[in-house]
Amino acid sequence: MTAMRTFVVPIAALCASALVGCSGGDSATDTPAAGTSVATSTVGTAAPTSTVEPTTTTPAVESTTVPPPDAGGSDEPTAAPPRRTPEEVSDLFPWNQPRPSPESGTVDPALFQTAPGLTNFTTPSGNVQCGIWAGGSPAGQVGCQAETSVQPADGPVCTNAPNDKYAVRVDDAGSHHLCTTQGIYTSPAPRVLEYGEVLSTSGVVCTSDVDFGVTCWGTAGAFMFAREWNETF
Repeated sequence: MTAMRTFVVPIAALCASALVGCSGGDSATDTPAAGTSVATSTVGTAAPTSTVEPTTTTPAVESTTVPPPDAGGSDEPTAAPPRRTPEEVSDLFPWNQPRPSPESGTVDPALFQTAPGLTNFTTPSGNVQCGIWAGGSPAGQVGCQAETSVQPADGPVCTNAPNDKYAVRVDDAGSHHLCTTQGIYTSPAPRVLEYGEVLSTSGVVCTSDVDFGVTCWGTAGAFMFAREWNETF
C-alpha cells in the first residue's frame, strides 16, 4: 500500500510538469515580456482614438490708427454768413441802399488784377465771374456772367447752355442784360471775393453777399446778379 502512494506522486508531478510545458511561448495568447513592443491592429472593432491638440493662446494686438501728417492747412470749409429772413432781405435790397463810396473797399484791388487795366473775381460758389476794366471797354465798365441764373424781368431769355449764358454789364449808357456765347467776363484763375467783402477799383464798387450774390455799381448804373437774381437798377 505504501509502495502504490510512492508511485502515484511522481506521476502526478510529471503530469503537472507536462501541463506547464503545454502553455509555453508558442501560444498566441502569451503575455509579452516586459520591454517588448507589440503591434496592435485598429481594423475592425478597434475603438477610435481621440487626439487632443495643444492649445496656443495668441496675445491680443491693439489696432492703433495713426493720423495722417498735417498738410499745413485746415480742410474745414469757411463758414458762410447766416442767411437773412425774407423781411430783412426786402429791407436790404441793394437798390434800396445808397451807392457805396469808392473808399468803402475792404480788399486790396491789386490782388484781383489779372492783366494791366483788368480786374477779375468770382463768387465763393464759383457760379458768377466778373470783370472790371479801367477806363471801360467794348464789354462795358464792369460786367458779370453766371453758370446758372434766371431770366430778368425785362431782358433776353438765355438757356444757361455753355454757349448761351446769362450776363449783365454797366457801360456809359447804363446797365444792361445780355446773353453771351463766350467767356467775356471770366478768367482762368480768378480770385474769390468772399461773402461780406467789398472790392472798389476804377470807379466801380462790387460786393459779395450770401443773399444777394454780386452787386456792382458803375458810374452810370448798377446790377444785382446771382443764381436766383438778375436785376438792373
